[in-house]
Amino acid sequence: MVNKSVGSRGGGSLAGEPATHPGDTGTASSVLVLDPSTAYRTKQTGQLRDTTFVGGALLVRGRHPATWTALEAAVTDAGFVIAERDALGRDLLDVSGLEEPRREELAAVWVERVRLEPDPDREDAVFKPLDTWRLLQSYRSRVAGDPRRVGDVALEHPVSRGAHPNPATNAHPATNAHPATNAHADGLALYAEPGWGGRQPVTWVGAAPAPRFAPLSRPVPQVVVLDSEVGAHPWLGDAFVTREPEVLGTRIGIPGTTADRKGFTDRFTGELDPDSGHGTFIAGLVRQGCPDAHLLAVRLFHGDGEVTESDMLAALQLLALRHLLAEAGLGGPDGRPYQPLHVVVLSLGYYHEQPDDERFDPLLRGSLDLLGRHGVCVVASAGNDATSRPSYPAAFAPRSGLGEDSKTVPVVAVGALNPDGTVALFSNDGDWVRFWRPGVSVVSTLPTTFDGSAAATNVLVGERGEMRTGLDPDDFTAGFGVWSGTSFAAPVLAGQLAAALLDRLPGDGGSGGSAEADPVARAREVLASAPAVQVRP
Repeated sequence: MVNKSVGSRGGGSLAGEPATHPGDTGTASSVLVLDPSTAYRTKQTGQLRDTTFVGGALLVRGRHPATWTALEAAVTDAGFVIAERDALGRDLLDVSGLEEPRREELAAVWVERVRLEPDPDREDAVFKPLDTWRLLQSYRSRVAGDPRRVGDVALEHPVSRGAHPNPATNAHPATNAHPATNAHADGLALYAEPGWGGRQPVTWVGAAPAPRFAPLSRPVPQVVVLDSEVGAHPWLGDAFVTREPEVLGTRIGIPGTTADRKGFTDRFTGELDPDSGHGTFIAGLVRQGCPDAHLLAVRLFHGDGEVTESDMLAALQLLALRHLLAEAGLGGPDGRPYQPLHVVVLSLGYYHEQPDDERFDPLLRGSLDLLGRHGVCVVASAGNDATSRPSYPAAFAPRSGLGEDSKTVPVVAVGALNPDGTVALFSNDGDWVRFWRPGVSVVSTLPTTFDGSAAATNVLVGERGEMRTGLDPDDFTAGFGVWSGTSFAAPVLAGQLAAALLDRLPGDGGSGGSAEADPVARAREVLASAPAVQVRP
C-alpha cells in the first residue's frame, strides 16, 4: 500500500482498496458481492467497482409509470415477482398538510424498496437464484432511451461499520473489530488497542457543558444524530436530547432493544458489541462543541453497526418531511410545531459500484440535496479504510469550496487527525475531503448502563477493607471513554457549526448575522468561515 504523507491533507491518492466480504451485515444470508470481472454489463454500464449489495431487493425512486412498467417487465422476464413494496413512509405525504409544491418536491426524491421472490406460478420447479445486478441491467436497457428514468432503480447497499473489513464499514470507530485494523498493517491495528486510541473507560474531571441559554428560552440549533441509540448519561437528559423523534405520529428510526441499554447482544459471553455506545459518544462530542444544541437521536442501527440503505433512506426522508413541516409552521399530533433542523451527522458510509457515472448516483443523494436546499448542513465521516476511493455519503461533497450552487448547502466530508495534528493513518482521503478534525483518542460520553463481562486483571481487599483492582476494560458506568475514528471527527465539526449557528439564529443574544433570513445563506456563511483544519477547537 502506498500511503499519503501524514503531513499533507486533502487531494492525495491512496492506493489501498477496501476489501469486500459477503455476509458482514445483519442480513448476512442475502448480502452479495459484485465482482466487476464477472458482472453482467450493457453498452451503457461503463466502469465498475466492487461493492456489496442486498440480494433480492431493489430501491426505486419516485412513481413514474415508465419506471415501474420497465421494472415489472424485467422482473417478470427473470421469472420473479415483486413480493413486497415498502413505501418507507411515503403515505405520510398525503396527510402532511404541506402545500402541493412541497409535497411534490418530497415525492420526486422519495425512494421505496421492493423485495423480489420467484414467481410461484412458474412451471419449472428448479430455477437459478435471482441475480439482482443482472436484473438491474435489464431494467436500464429497457429505459435507455429516457435518461431521466435510468437512475430511478438501484441496488440496495448495506451501510454499516460492521466487525470485518467490509467496504460498507468505512466509518467504523477504531475498536478491536475496526475494519481498517485487523486486516491491515500493524500501524493501523494499533489504533484499535486500548491505550492507543481504542475504546476504553477514562475519568472526566472537568465540568459538564454549560449552555449559555436556558432550555426553550430561545431558538437553538437542532442537530440530528443518525446512529446507534443515545444512552443514559447526565449530559444527555431530556432537556438536550429528543429520543425516538417522530413525524406525524410515525417514529423516525428503528425500534430499540434491551441490548441497546446493556451494550451487548450475546448473553453467553456478555462482551460489548463493536459499536455499542457509538451514538452516545457522538452526542457527547456535539454537546461539547455546542452546549446549547438540542439533539434529535435517531436510532439507525444497534451495537453491531449494521443498517441497510433502505432503513437509512427511510429515516432521512422522514427527517426531510419533518423539516419541511417545521418551515411551514406545522406540527404533529400534539399540535406543537416542529423545529427546523440545522445539522445532520452521518458517521457511516458505503462504496458505490459506479461512482464516476452521474446517471447512477446513489438514490441517497436525493434526500441529502433536498435537505441542503432547505438550509440543513449534512456532515459525514470520510471513512477509516485508508483509501482514496470515494465513500458515500461523504463523497457527495463538492470537489472544491462549497460548490457552484449557491442555493444549496453542500454535504461536507470530515477526515480524522491525530492529537498532534497529523492525519490519522486510517483516515480516508481525497479531493472530496475538505475538513479535518480531531478523531483519535478523543474523549466523550458513553452510557452509564454499560458494564460488560470483561473484568479487572487484579482484585483484592486492602488492609482497610477497601477494594483494590486493576482497570475494568469495559466498565463505562462512570460515563466516559476514549475512542478513535472519522466517525468522531464528523461530530466535532458538527458541534462547531452548531455553535456558530447559535449566534446567527433569531432571539435574545443572537446577532442574526447577514444571512439571518435565509437558512441556506446562513449555513453556507458558517461553513465558509470554518477552518479546513483545526487540531484544537
